[in-house]
Amino acid sequence: MSACSRLVIRTTILTLLFSSAGVWAAATPTQINNARTTGLAWLFQHQKGDGSWSAIQGLEVQSTSAVLDAFMKAGILRGNAYNAGVAKLANVQPSSVDGKARQIATLLHVGDDVTQRASQLQASNNLYKAWGSLPGYGSSPVDTSLALSALLDAVPGYSNNDAFSALCGAILPTQGGGGGWSYLGQGASAPVSASAASILPTAYTILLLQKINTRFPGGTCGNGISYTFSTVINNGINFLLTKQSPTDHGFGENGTSGALETALAYLAISAVNPLHAALGPAQDYLIASQINGAWGNDPFQTALALQTLPVPSPALTFSSNDGIPDVVKTQLAINTVADGRNLLPGNGQSVAGVTASLVVANAVLNQAFNYTLQASGGTPPYTFSILSGSLPDGSPGFALASNGIISGTPTAVGPFNFTYQVRDSLNATASVAGQILVSEPVSANSDNDVPTLPEWGAILMAGLLLTSMVVIDRRRNNNR
Repeated sequence: MSACSRLVIRTTILTLLFSSAGVWAAATPTQINNARTTGLAWLFQHQKGDGSWSAIQGLEVQSTSAVLDAFMKAGILRGNAYNAGVAKLANVQPSSVDGKARQIATLLHVGDDVTQRASQLQASNNLYKAWGSLPGYGSSPVDTSLALSALLDAVPGYSNNDAFSALCGAILPTQGGGGGWSYLGQGASAPVSASAASILPTAYTILLLQKINTRFPGGTCGNGISYTFSTVINNGINFLLTKQSPTDHGFGENGTSGALETALAYLAISAVNPLHAALGPAQDYLIASQINGAWGNDPFQTALALQTLPVPSPALTFSSNDGIPDVVKTQLAINTVADGRNLLPGNGQSVAGVTASLVVANAVLNQAFNYTLQASGGTPPYTFSILSGSLPDGSPGFALASNGIISGTPTAVGPFNFTYQVRDSLNATASVAGQILVSEPVSANSDNDVPTLPEWGAILMAGLLLTSMVVIDRRRNNNR
């Protein structure tokens, strides 16, 4: 009997065992909603003062990217936490291919212009048009999968020939006999822990191949071997299924289930078949293993687990427009109409206007508003654009002109958080988190003034000018 036949039979038996056991109870909508609410609440509480999320030093980009992706799936597209995270992610310069790829994928989803970042990542591939852990390094399935997946979305008309060359150089020939991929491919000198097929590299590779399979179905590599992507993908899923526990239904190595492995396996399998029989039990495992709102007490694992949950239906509500869903505020015992800025800890890492929200100006309900953003450093002229979040509701509608003028007449009260980007004539950029706070008109009998920009705001704006100059100059120096 061939190895391929044994794999198919073994996987079929395993699937039948899962399907017939019937020992688990599918998670209810209430359980799923509670898992989402408590998970989001934990993430809001554990954001760092510089706008990032991370439990392990060196994984700030990966964790922040994953959290923002989880926020966006839950419908969180504005607010201080969201915008501070976006600004942080947009202003860092990751050195690893992994970090660069995740940064591009998330910022593209946010709405940022990632053209320059994508060009740099594409240029950092190796002779096989694939990627290793650092630019120019030997090929690895994980880094190639992450980089190529990001570029396929970020670069319109990305060459199918280049994509297939990367697959032939790092992916297709390195699939193991059991259907999985290892961290370092088939390198003979690699340690067993890196050369043995594992869940994480297999999951990331399946996600890439499923994306490419929508563009073309396969091809023949330079070694003369032909590949059909659907077959390669199914073999990869079969490998993942051998890693699912028949008792707790989580995925893990060496018979021990883990949240990270289960979440990634879930995302990979659901991308191919959203109705696969293994998904329900895996989701039950994740919900059961959530502790105090988190998975593994880690923002990266927590964000990935949240991404396995369905999009909220109906959509989450935001009574105060501060980016924190009402159900999360209830979980955190916060008034649903209060601004949630106080959740961001002041741990000395934040930079006003860059990684922490800067109150750009105050506006008054139903009164015309006009404010000009400033920038310094770099090479003028500057171009301004909204990166994420939103300006106040208005009539006429609020808008940010390319010359930095924000104008409109607010028709709703509340804090409106956004991130804007400043680009100079040499394409150096800086991303800035801002806020416009719309208040009710002050009574005629009141002695209080409502200035357009208070004195402390002017001081912060002066600091912002210096920050923008430093960020833009640093970006230019890094690009030389």
